[in-house]
Amino acid sequence: MMTTQRRGVGAKLFGTGRIVLWRAGSLWIGRAEAGADSHAHHAIQVTLALSGGEVRFQIPGQDWASYKAAIISAHQPHAFEARGELFALIFTEPESREGRMLRERFRTGLAPLAPDTFAEEAAALASAYGADATDDELTDRARAVIARLTLAQAVQSRPLDKRIERAIEVLRERIGETVSMAEIADVVHLSPERFRHLFLEETGIRFRPYVLWLRLELALASYAAGKSLTDAAYAGGFADSAHFSRTFKRMFGVLAGAISVQRV
Repeated sequence: MMTTQRRGVGAKLFGTGRIVLWRAGSLWIGRAEAGADSHAHHAIQVTLALSGGEVRFQIPGQDWASYKAAIISAHQPHAFEARGELFALIFTEPESREGRMLRERFRTGLAPLAPDTFAEEAAALASAYGADATDDELTDRARAVIARLTLAQAVQSRPLDKRIERAIEVLRERIGETVSMAEIADVVHLSPERFRHLFLEETGIRFRPYVLWLRLELALASYAAGKSLTDAAYAGGFADSAHFSRTFKRMFGVLAGAISVQRV
């Protein structure tokens, strides 16, 4: 049976749909009711209009532009609007294998995508959502879109530095604890200063903001699973729901409580 999680009190509804997460990625799929203010996040974002219309983006200093499908690089500020449209946002972290391949092909900013390139995969994703598919099925359909995009990658991406790869593994294992940069640097046998520079060079984000991003992922997973905003905030290590909401708004352009999350 489909149940709908109640959104936060007083939050203007952004949209209703499903959120599923996997290692270094997530899918947000549903129907939009309002727009998202300008924001930026540590993920490459593939956006698809799934019901025949278009989605709209605005880059700071530019006019609004419409797309059937588009890709936005990590940390690129943008506003988003897709009122009434069934849409999908597929997030891929840039340091992941798929993310590095996407970074090689789509360098910076906002770029249109040719829907015909992955029309079959997009249709399968929309169909799975309409059929109340399991989270695993939606994950497979979303990752198939990314696979289709990276399949066209002619140049092999540079592998992530093994020390930073290990550091991220340790961070994910310890994200529920208070962990310092010096501790992680020691694990991978680097000085804190060398680790600081290498981490930014390899991931495109500083250490502390990356830790915050991982904590936001934990909170989001808890919220999508049906927990209250307060419980989700605590699950991610935030002081309270207000801190979680402010961080969410900065990274996604809407309040967490503005998303009505459906669960199957």
